[in-house]
Amino acid sequence: MPRSTYLALALAVAAISTAAPLVRLAEPAPALTVALIRVGVAGALLALACPRALVRSLAMSARDAARVALASACLAAHFGAWITSLHMTSTASSVALVATQPVFAALLGAVFLRDRVTRREWRGIAVAAAGCVVIAAGDAGEGGALRGDLLALAGAAAVAAYLVVGRSLRVSIPLLPYLALVHLLASIPLAAAAFATGAEMAGFSAEIYAAMVAAAIVPTIVGHTLLNAAVRRAPAHLVTLAILGEPLGASLLAFTLVGEVPPATAVLGGGVVLVGIALGFVNRRADQAPGDGRGGKNAAEARAGPGSGAGG
Repeated sequence: MPRSTYLALALAVAAISTAAPLVRLAEPAPALTVALIRVGVAGALLALACPRALVRSLAMSARDAARVALASACLAAHFGAWITSLHMTSTASSVALVATQPVFAALLGAVFLRDRVTRREWRGIAVAAAGCVVIAAGDAGEGGALRGDLLALAGAAAVAAYLVVGRSLRVSIPLLPYLALVHLLASIPLAAAAFATGAEMAGFSAEIYAAMVAAAIVPTIVGHTLLNAAVRRAPAHLVTLAILGEPLGASLLAFTLVGEVPPATAVLGGGVVLVGIALGFVNRRADQAPGDGRGGKNAAEARAGPGSGAGG
């Protein structure tokens, strides 16, 4: 594998690791406002990058249109839940828990796509679940933090559903217009939710707006574009393993930028979660063929989720 692929992976992980710290820098802007601006700006920039392909992709079947709408709703739920979790629990806890996405992808694939969950994956799921219990136990005395943990898990489940749905669209819709379309559509329910809850949109400092726009550009456009490039040339298991560096990178950046010290239980539980994911979902033989950048060629890559445009 060329060195440029390793470099792309390293830069991608560094870029997606900025997502949670940028949300911290955008405080006190409401979570739904941050989610809406991040998704909306990312969708607009992606659309500007492929206007003709985006228009052509609109001529899809009714079945594909329904799947795109469902994928968009899942993406909106992911960003809404996960960014809200960051306002309630620690960065280390939130990012580690949202990294359980491969677990939910495996379970959803088994239920809806009749994918087989291997013994190794069940063992990884059990270890990751134990890590989640450790994190939750540390936050049990703080109702808000525990709710944040649950929202992070909901965000993981939502992005897993997004990947499972998107897997069926990888042939009919090219990657870039697909990402532009789902981000633009995802901004609609996020805007409705922000309006319904009275989330403030105006009156913030230039620095806060800059952090929100940066969250759209750095982790979403730069980070996931590099992941898309890497997954086309690297085995999906290697990309999955690299993505597990995000919780560490995000925690270090949060400490550096805003002075956030992660709780001991978040560090311990988060480490157990990542070990479980690595044990269960990395180095699978089915992952050896590079994918198409949106969930890959098989169930394993849908579980890994490289290049999804979601996640951190």
